[in-house]
Amino acid sequence: MAGGIIMNPRTGEIYAMGKTPGFDLNNFSNVENPREFSNPFVENVYEFGSVIKPLVMGAAVDAHVVTPQTSYNDQGFVEVKDRTINNFDRKGRGPGTTMQDVLDQSLNTGMVFVQQKMGNELFKKYMLSYQIGERTGIDLPNETQGLISNLQKGGDVASANAAFGQGIALTPIEAVRAFTALANDGKMVTPHIASSIVLSTGITKEIEVPAPVQVLSPEATATIATMMTHIVDKAMGGGIHKMEHYTIAGKTGTAQIAKESGGGYYTNKYLHSFFGFFPATN
Repeated sequence: MAGGIIMNPRTGEIYAMGKTPGFDLNNFSNVENPREFSNPFVENVYEFGSVIKPLVMGAAVDAHVVTPQTSYNDQGFVEVKDRTINNFDRKGRGPGTTMQDVLDQSLNTGMVFVQQKMGNELFKKYMLSYQIGERTGIDLPNETQGLISNLQKGGDVASANAAFGQGIALTPIEAVRAFTALANDGKMVTPHIASSIVLSTGITKEIEVPAPVQVLSPEATATIATMMTHIVDKAMGGGIHKMEHYTIAGKTGTAQIAKESGGGYYTNKYLHSFFGFFPATN
């Protein structure tokens, strides 16, 4: 399956939402698999992996525990209690690895460093402020909520895993709502499909949505936008995706997919994702 959501992060208005495989509303009886009628953006949860990293980095910058220039010694792995957490390539970048390097190269060890600088309680407080694990209230049926019990427990291993997007599962629309804080001066908005309803009598009923919630400072989100622009301009494919007239802030993610049985992760199945906004300054 593949899909995407395009939303105005200032207002929460959904401009487009689509997936494939899909179905034709005029010929829905031809669909053989009824699961195709479901809307995975609100009905399914996923462990998103590295696209969550800017949310965590934004929280740490907002809490004044790191800056883009903060560095650590990346050995390629880090021990947390009885677990060993590795970078995706199991390689270390050595001393002097900065937070910009962490996002550019998507280093799991760097995100564990960030989370440990924050501490479990402050980390959990910020992550819950993004309202993950809660329904967004979007005007679509059958919305479910994310699974974040590991994060709520606040243990060292669970917190470290959550720092790079594993061990917590969100609906795509939950993730998009959280991302709006990074694209909207720290304010998180409520996603919605409809803005008004025009009645047969000619009366238009405006639909009210909740007011934005300030999650991060504008200064912190401006820093993250600059860091994410660097990812697109320099790190992704060596800058081949950079556009001359637009500044694009982005982050890719590749996450292992949990087995349905609950016994670990598949070794040959991955969830690939991308989160971005443009122009990066607006």
